[in-house]
Amino acid sequence: MPEPPTLHTRPVFGQKPVKGVFSIDSKHLLGIGGVSQASQRIFFYAEQLDAAGRVALQRLSRNFIPSGTKRFITREILLTQYQPEPSVYLNKVVPVMRRMEEAVQTADNHRQRQELFAAEFEYNAILRLDEEHVKAAFGLGLTYLERQEQHNADAVFHKIMRIEAAFLPEHKHLFNEFGIQMRKLGMYDEAMRYYSRAYRLCRTDEHLLYNIARTLYEKGRLKSSRAMLNQALRLNAAFPEAKAFLAYLDSRERGEAAAEPPLSALPPGDKPPGVLDTDAEPGA
Repeated sequence: MPEPPTLHTRPVFGQKPVKGVFSIDSKHLLGIGGVSQASQRIFFYAEQLDAAGRVALQRLSRNFIPSGTKRFITREILLTQYQPEPSVYLNKVVPVMRRMEEAVQTADNHRQRQELFAAEFEYNAILRLDEEHVKAAFGLGLTYLERQEQHNADAVFHKIMRIEAAFLPEHKHLFNEFGIQMRKLGMYDEAMRYYSRAYRLCRTDEHLLYNIARTLYEKGRLKSSRAMLNQALRLNAAFPEAKAFLAYLDSRERGEAAAEPPLSALPPGDKPPGVLDTDAEPGA
């Protein structure tokens, strides 16, 4: 996904970043002149992104959830052309966003306990309120994968590819987890597609490179697998899984019997809520 356009503004150091709900008259937003046109207030969730005053705007849905494509404006434009709506933010947006996060945690807990039908119900309830809720969409897709319902999982994943907010660095672990689950089901091409998405979001995660190497190995691409492992070790020379994998590949080349490397790698203590621990038993 391309980066949002850079807005040329002067830094506003020392000012508290803007975050809240703002509104604007629809006629002003659309540039409609005269007084004969009907107008209404349009509400946006605004969050300042940096000290230069760049602000991201997302329109509020009827459920008071920020959704849809983000627009980018300057802090100056926000404060001069939009009206602050603190009561809407505090009484509507904050409570509903808190409830959504609690609901996602409930769904994630069901999935971690392998209560997969309960997890599906909770994720779908969230997506009925916000069809672009990234964590709920990821969670639902993983639930279908764990139930080995590949058709349903694929439908969810195609939907995720259309959600702009999914392609943020904070979600790289979820793309990684997709790849792990798909590889376990023998969906190697699909696994590589999601690993590739994760790699675009972060090129310095040795655990992700290991998982790519494992999938390439399953596809019979041993040279490419070795290259990924070497790249992982350049990032972390003490990475034990990558060392073990390379030792296994060396043993294979010598015709020696050796236990296969761990199925997958996720950084310990560095996983967002809802990413399940993967087994590390040998064998595919």
